[in-house]
Amino acid sequence: MAEARSRRLMRRLRRLDILFGTAWRAAPLLATECVLAALGSSLFMLAYPVGFRAIVDGAIAHQPGRIVTGLVIVAVAFPGGWALQLIGGALNSKMTDMGNLRLGLRMGGLATGAPFLEHFERPEYLTEIDTLRERRRTLAGAPAQTLGMIRSGIQFVGAAILLALVWPPLIVVPLLAIAPALADRKAARVEKRSDDELADPRRLLDDLFSLASSAGPARELRTFGVTDGLLARHARLGDEVNAKALRAAHVAALWEAMGWILYAAGFGAAIVALVLRAAHGDASPGAVVEVVSLLRRAQRQVSGATTSAGSFATAATTADRLLWLEDYVAGQAPGAGQPAPAELSQGISLDHVGFSYPGQQTPVLRDVCLTLRAGSTVAVVGENGAGKSTLIKLLTGMYRPTSGRITVDGQDLAGISPQQWRLATTGAFQDFVRFSMPLGDSVGAGDLPRIDDREAVLGAIRRAGAQDLVAGGADGEAGGADGEAGGADGEAGGGLGLDTLLGPYVGGRALSGGQWQRLALARGLMRDRPLLIVLDEPTASLDAPSEAALFASYRDAARNSAGATITVLVSHRFGTVHMADQIIVMDDGQVVESGDHQQLIDQHGMYAELFALQAAGYR
Repeated sequence: MAEARSRRLMRRLRRLDILFGTAWRAAPLLATECVLAALGSSLFMLAYPVGFRAIVDGAIAHQPGRIVTGLVIVAVAFPGGWALQLIGGALNSKMTDMGNLRLGLRMGGLATGAPFLEHFERPEYLTEIDTLRERRRTLAGAPAQTLGMIRSGIQFVGAAILLALVWPPLIVVPLLAIAPALADRKAARVEKRSDDELADPRRLLDDLFSLASSAGPARELRTFGVTDGLLARHARLGDEVNAKALRAAHVAALWEAMGWILYAAGFGAAIVALVLRAAHGDASPGAVVEVVSLLRRAQRQVSGATTSAGSFATAATTADRLLWLEDYVAGQAPGAGQPAPAELSQGISLDHVGFSYPGQQTPVLRDVCLTLRAGSTVAVVGENGAGKSTLIKLLTGMYRPTSGRITVDGQDLAGISPQQWRLATTGAFQDFVRFSMPLGDSVGAGDLPRIDDREAVLGAIRRAGAQDLVAGGADGEAGGADGEAGGADGEAGGGLGLDTLLGPYVGGRALSGGQWQRLALARGLMRDRPLLIVLDEPTASLDAPSEAALFASYRDAARNSAGATITVLVSHRFGTVHMADQIIVMDDGQVVESGDHQQLIDQHGMYAELFALQAAGYR
């Protein structure tokens, strides 16, 4: 029991640190200024109704000193309160911006810091991350929302005291503000439940919009004439989402209305009662003016406090989601782990490896037993869905096997630090990233410590066969950002410099798909003598001779690397595959054949059949 209480206490402290510590660490002086502005404006806003009373009662009683006192109070408190509110609003906005940046860095670090990819592929995890992304600014605004509630609370309590001094029963009216506050909390819960239920449809709605409005899919959508159908589907889904959201909004509005009706009834009754007391001489006209001003202020404070409370409740639930992400990443962290071997002497072995994606029952890989020899080039072939890309994910440590184990020179890969293993591997993938940055940085990102090493970048470009993109080739010093690029068809000419900005920006250069792919390959070749190079269909945009020449260079480099590097290629082109030292044939998540080209041809099995089919197409 004590341990459970301790865990709950620690979680509350962590939540408070997210809600308030983030802004304080980002700008402690700014946070202090925000607090002072909130306190000052609250006190000023309470003072000027007292000044109104002094002016009215002084005028009726012909007391100039009292009138002057009231005028001074109003002249200082009224503009001072509004000025501090405006200044506080600007300061709060700036503090929210700074907290938002800090939270973005924190969330990005967590999302990329998890050693595995589960949180990017499970729908329920994606919902949490999407909600975090959408509500990041609301979470960053928690200090400003809290200051708003504190400011409202000070004015609320002060108004209650001043009202009680005029006539004690009037204190009931501010207490009635509890009704709209509770109603607003109920409304916030209704809307949160609706947001959670609509998270997946909204994500699909965003995806459909991006599909219809992005440049990449535009050509294919127009070729097949599906733009109208896509927009109609977007409209139907949008109507469904809006209808459900509108129902939730109506329920929430009904709760809010009931709370405010109760408060309005009390407000009206208090004004009527006070006017009757003034008519019978039990209250001064100045007291009536003060009470009306205070009650109006109380009404605004209740409205502001409930709005701030609703936003703060959303921020608190978002903080819980961030805590979930932190706990998830901490749970995924494997500990310190062992370093990867400096170089391979035996190779990588898969011992009865099986794998199922999280949340799915059907295994993607089953009882895979393989040995990838050090210094060898390995090709993986098979039909779509055979498990080739999943095998690559396991080899690169993006996932751990569900059963069995993978060893590196006899050392269990699960015992090697994921960060250390990533430093020992490199690769290029079919769904490569198109970095919108200078060409040299786009390639150098493959080995961040050497991103500014131009000789290393040029060497990687040369090994990837992309030297025709660079001014003067890759044999000399690359030019600056003045290289000429092609036109709007996306085909860049030669002569680009390492400082040439790539991408659809002013001053940027557009590249063809094949040129982007060569840069991705060059990025994958930045590291010196990695233990493992994976090429998961990275040459889909290259012609067959270019792919064959590129793989031949990988093979020759591996054979000259003193047995250090294993190169794994996933490809459907058998003109390239046949050059590999070892060819692995996969079908339905299993390895059905393994050997070199001639051995597999002589077996007259699946590989021989696929090779003959492709060869017949070339004939």
